[in-house]
Amino acid sequence: MLIAVTLVVLEVILIKYGLVAAFVAAMLEADVIPVLAGVAAHRGYFNPLLGIAAASAGALTGDCLWFYLGRHNLIKNNKLLSRLRSKAEVLFQRVGNWQIPASHVVYGTRIATMTFLGARGSSFAGFVFVDATSCLALTTLLFCLGFALSASVSAILIDVRRVEVVLLIALALCLLVLHLLERFGRRIVEGTN
Repeated sequence: MLIAVTLVVLEVILIKYGLVAAFVAAMLEADVIPVLAGVAAHRGYFNPLLGIAAASAGALTGDCLWFYLGRHNLIKNNKLLSRLRSKAEVLFQRVGNWQIPASHVVYGTRIATMTFLGARGSSFAGFVFVDATSCLALTTLLFCLGFALSASVSAILIDVRRVEVVLLIALALCLLVLHLLERFGRRIVEGTN
């Protein structure tokens, strides 16, 4: 239910603030935002090409920020990153810069990959070239998916909203029944004493 609410909020923010929201949100979450931006563009809230550009630039900017944090050792005593560093180094030795586009596809590895590449002293120009290409490719694919399936996404969101309302009503009814049972139980106990 929380995921559905989050999606609805993101959709409203994209509609209200347009390309700026697509850019900023893609800095933080580069998977769902392009899909929702595609839906918003299909509904006519902004130009599709500008939407792809804003979401791609946002994803690249977010990646560059994580790269910068790793490069300047601003995340020094993070135990999780320390444990992952050796495994990430082995992976980097095997796949090289292909680790960058892979991190966009494998959920949960994007931030760690960008931070690791910065910390290991990778070339910034090489990083930006590979990352910009992968951000543009993935964002375009996800944006087009959202654009093409806009009606389906809207229907799914409407169905999710309906289910949420039914669940909320069911929860309220359960709480009411529990409250009444508690009161009734107290009266029975008080009556027997």
